[in-house]
Amino acid sequence: MPHWGKNQRACRLRVGLLAFALILFALPSANSADYPDRPVRVVVPFAAAGVTDVVARVVFDRVAQITGKTFVIDNRPGAGGTIAIGQVINDEPDGYTLVMGDPSGSLPANITLYPNLKYDPRKGLAPIAIFGSTGAMLVVSNAFPARTIEELVAMAKAKPGELTYASTGIGTPGHLNGALFSKLAGIQAIHVPYRIVGQATTDLIAGRISFWISPIPTNLQQVRQGQLRALAVAGDEPSPDLPGVPTMRSAGIGDFNASTTYAIFAPIGTSSQKLDWLRDQIRNALGASGVQQKLRAAGVVVKYGSAAEITQMLDAQTIQWADVIKSAGIKID
Repeated sequence: MPHWGKNQRACRLRVGLLAFALILFALPSANSADYPDRPVRVVVPFAAAGVTDVVARVVFDRVAQITGKTFVIDNRPGAGGTIAIGQVINDEPDGYTLVMGDPSGSLPANITLYPNLKYDPRKGLAPIAIFGSTGAMLVVSNAFPARTIEELVAMAKAKPGELTYASTGIGTPGHLNGALFSKLAGIQAIHVPYRIVGQATTDLIAGRISFWISPIPTNLQQVRQGQLRALAVAGDEPSPDLPGVPTMRSAGIGDFNASTTYAIFAPIGTSSQKLDWLRDQIRNALGASGVQQKLRAAGVVVKYGSAAEITQMLDAQTIQWADVIKSAGIKID
């Protein structure tokens, strides 16, 4: 009997351990089912009401509706977004801080623009997903003598250094895109930075500035009103907003895409389970007709993109912008 009692106790112990293990296995992990159990902060490194801000709010409002979770948009403009990006990179990789960024423009360009930058976004950020993009166009005054992009290039080559192009500041996308266009077209054009978009638009309409490579939504109204004329789309495909306007590539300028890409990142080291959960919710949100309508109204072409696409874009664009910035001698004061 004593021997049987020991076996009973051992058997009960094994059964108890097995039951405990099964209970633990069945419980949701902290990295998946429980996430997020508090508000997630989405940092937008630009001012409120800009297109990046609109994209973040529209998408994450929908994610919040779908999941019942809380997402808070945190605008932190300044220094081309470098300060906000750096702060996020140094945050805990717990999935509760995310950041918007452009893997085709400012993120890769800033690596070269800011030589004292204390981080590399390719090493400090975990890419999550692309939401979509905004195309760009080269626009001139409706009274500008060149009626096509080929005529503008011919004019610039005949009068080197006389044509000017606008931007909203040194090192901004407009500046870099103008420098890249000049390089690809083989022309010399003078950069004129502005602090205010409205003033640049006014001077462009008046003919005080030769051209501007700007996001399509920035000056689309003036194009439709006949004050400005779009000579080319600076993207991979023609824009439905600009029927009949050719792409730079089709006009023989080369592989020139000045589109803005909207992507979301987390600090490197964030668990794959949390990143996958976010990707699933973002993909669902982008599929909602209401989200697509709102983003389209803001000038955004909605297209989900993978983490691998972001990585490829960052690698390629870092090389491109380093070449443009160094050859044009662009420096941030």
